[in-house]
Amino acid sequence: MSALAAPPGPAGYPLIGVFPRARRDPVGFFAECVRRHGDVVAMRLGPHRAYLLRHPDHVKHVLQDKAAVYAKGPTAARVRSLFGESLTVMDGDDWRQRRRQVTPAFQAGHHADFALGVTRAVAERLDRWRPGQLLELTHEMRRLAQTIIIRACFGEVTAGDIEMLGRALDAAVVQVERRLWSPLGWLSLPTSAEARGRRGLTLVDSFISRAMTEARRSGAPPGTLLSALLDAAPAEALDETNLHAELKAFLFAGHTTTASALAWTWCLLSEHPEAQEQIEGECEAVLGGHAPSLETLPLLGYTRRVIDEVLRLYPPTWLTARSPLGDDALNGYVLPEGALVLLSPYLTHRHPMFWEEPERFDPNRFVPARAAGRHAFAYFPFGGGPRRCIGSGLATTEMQLIVATVAQRYRLTVLPDARVVPVAGLTLRPGPSLPARVLSR
Repeated sequence: MSALAAPPGPAGYPLIGVFPRARRDPVGFFAECVRRHGDVVAMRLGPHRAYLLRHPDHVKHVLQDKAAVYAKGPTAARVRSLFGESLTVMDGDDWRQRRRQVTPAFQAGHHADFALGVTRAVAERLDRWRPGQLLELTHEMRRLAQTIIIRACFGEVTAGDIEMLGRALDAAVVQVERRLWSPLGWLSLPTSAEARGRRGLTLVDSFISRAMTEARRSGAPPGTLLSALLDAAPAEALDETNLHAELKAFLFAGHTTTASALAWTWCLLSEHPEAQEQIEGECEAVLGGHAPSLETLPLLGYTRRVIDEVLRLYPPTWLTARSPLGDDALNGYVLPEGALVLLSPYLTHRHPMFWEEPERFDPNRFVPARAAGRHAFAYFPFGGGPRRCIGSGLATTEMQLIVATVAQRYRLTVLPDARVVPVAGLTLRPGPSLPARVLSR
């Protein structure tokens, strides 16, 4: 088949294309693009010729079949201050070597220590709550997820250092989010937010350096990611610079995505009290008031299906990008070398060919009998192919432990007059705020 000139797509302005429209409402704009133009949409997005792909076959083509010829690094410049030269943004042979070096830290032998850390952190957070209290849930879930990943990386950290790191992580994320849709690209104006972001990154870097120095001198706390990475065989060991980069990436990626998913979980459970009641009943029957554990998680099937459905409707990484290293053919079109190829779990998870009533909250979509035969790339909240998120197993374990623990003590009810819409920043979170009342069980 001869290649067509270009896929259909929205018209834009000279030079900047559709960038102003996309910047105002990224989620709504891209959703409208696929509604009007179909599964392959071409557009000018600022300086980039961009191609938005929605069909699972196309996602599989980019993430799995042709993964070696689609690079991630060139599209990651705006988040590089958070992730440095880590596994998150590397490509090619460098990525394959780093993946091999980092993988042992995420294998099943380390999950028990992680699970204990999660349940401890949740219990500490719940002890601060009181019936009738008003919480901002996005903030609460962010602080909880930060505490968990900080301890998972470094072991016992003082409450003061956790608070300091939390504020520093927040400031750095805000700085990057301001740049994500900035017409200035990676250039930045000398604003107070920029200054706070730089200070935040400096604090994070300094803390990691101190923790690494102490671990080299006295040994890393057992059961931590730092310990697992330092215990690698000499041939697979990371040098100081690369170890620092991976720990920094763990801190950012390991809390932003989980916090957003948890915030959406309470939002959807508040809208669907029947699902909340089913989780509560399941937890009472399986756990009987005890803390959940790795052994009991497989018995909490409905709780897991709720989490899977939350990740379908509101995947934290709602948009990801690749750049072809050479011209590539797809669906009768040519995706040219260097183009910006956009994949959106948010959109693919709503594809009407693969999801019945895609906007409806229905956790039982993930009952094995209904999920059997579904396209493997119709659902990819953690990416897919060889670059599937290395921490996906820990993330789903963490979310299930947190939901099961909270559900046994409290019910979180979002205030009825709260205006909640998807906010597309570094992750897709509910916003502009998520005020909720704590109700006792």
